[in-house]
This record gives sequence, structure tokens and C-alpha cells, in this order.
Amino acid sequence: MEIGEFTVNSIVTGNALELIERIPDNSVDILLTDPPYFLPAQAYIGTRKKGYKRTLADTSILSHYFQSFFEQIDRVLKPTSTSYIFCDAKSYPIFYIAMFPIYKHIRLLIWDKMTSYNGHTWRHQHELIAWGEREETPRIPTGDGDVLRCRGVQQINRVHGAEKPVDLLIELLQKHGENNVVLDTFCGSGTSAEAAKRTGNYFIGFELDQTSANHARERILRSERVFQPQQCSLFSNQIRQ
Repeated sequence: MEIGEFTVNSIVTGNALELIERIPDNSVDILLTDPPYFLPAQAYIGTRKKGYKRTLADTSILSHYFQSFFEQIDRVLKPTSTSYIFCDAKSYPIFYIAMFPIYKHIRLLIWDKMTSYNGHTWRHQHELIAWGEREETPRIPTGDGDVLRCRGVQQINRVHGAEKPVDLLIELLQKHGENNVVLDTFCGSGTSAEAAKRTGNYFIGFELDQTSANHARERILRSERVFQPQQCSLFSNQIRQ
């Protein structure tokens, strides 16, 4: 099966913005991706002690990038499509602004990792997922809550620094049936591709880093079609009070 010049169930090495331009219009059913959580320039340079004060203008590069990104997403997604985009508190406002014109419904899902990282003050125990439905996306009458509980991948077991648990992605995709084309524009070590394969869907993955792309290809070869999540309790009765 081909999507334009891309063969489905493949990982393509390259820049996401350049590659997505080569995907035909209205050809993707589900966007499931985990973009880099860019930080403003102020975070990268040692200027705090020199009197540099951060401003919202620091996010202008991030805003421009994702405005271009979502313009392409708008083009390649079907009118019946759904999107799941991992983000954090800093990037979500920028994502929301870019998503607002192209999705009928947008909601913020909370992924509770059920344990926090070590450190001081308030530590991260969750990540965010920007969820969007297009104009003609069929509604799914599940009544499930928007807090998803699933333990993260332990650091010692990660191939990629931002690796997500495959159980989490499988349960998201299972809500949308089979034979969908799933696009991951920042596929890392291939968790979304594995989840797509195990749920009976097709996938196309883009990854800039060659080492990560190779890990993703090896991972897909090892994955199987049938899979029963063990660690997650995303949609169990215990989270419906």
C-alpha cells in the first residue's frame, strides 16, 4: 500500500516538515506524535545573570515552526481524522492556537504516570496530550475520562529519551478501530509504529535521527499483531467516580 511516494508500515529518515510536504492531501486517518518540547532561547544561553529577562517573544521561533507544521497537517488529514499530540504546559498554548482553526473539537488529555521524578519542590508526574477531532470525525460514545493512568517507561529501559509506553498508545488507537493510516512525524524509537501494527493499523513514521530510526525499524520487526495491555488502567472503572 502506497501513500503518495511513501510505502506504509515504514520509517523514513529525514526532516518532518520537508517529508510531510510529500504526503498527498486527505490521506491520513490519525496523527499520533510526540514533537520535541522546544524551550525558548533564554533557556539555552547563559544570560540570566547578565540581566536578560524572558518574555513571551522568546517563543516566536516555536510558534512559527508549529504554525507551518499544522498548515501541512491540515492538508494531509482526512475530514474524518483524529489527532493525539504529546505536549507540555509550555508548548500546549502554542499548539492550541495552531490547532484551533483546523479542528472542530480540541481537548487536553492528562497522562498520569502514577509516580513522580525525584527532585525538589513540585515534580512532574504527568504529561499532556492535545487531542483534536476534525469536522466530520465520527464521535466515539465511550464516556471515558480525560485522565489516563499508565506508568512511564523506566529510564533504564528506554531506547529514546522521550519514549512513551506502548500500552498507552495502543489503548488510544483501539478507540478508532483498524485499517487506519497512522502518521507519526517525530517517531523516535517507534512506539507509535509498534502500537499501530499491534492494533491492526497502517503507519508512516518520520525520524530525523538515523540511530533512532534504525531502532524503530528493528522494533517493528519484533512486534506482533495481538497484544493485551498489562500496565495501563486508562479506561477502567476505578477512574470513574
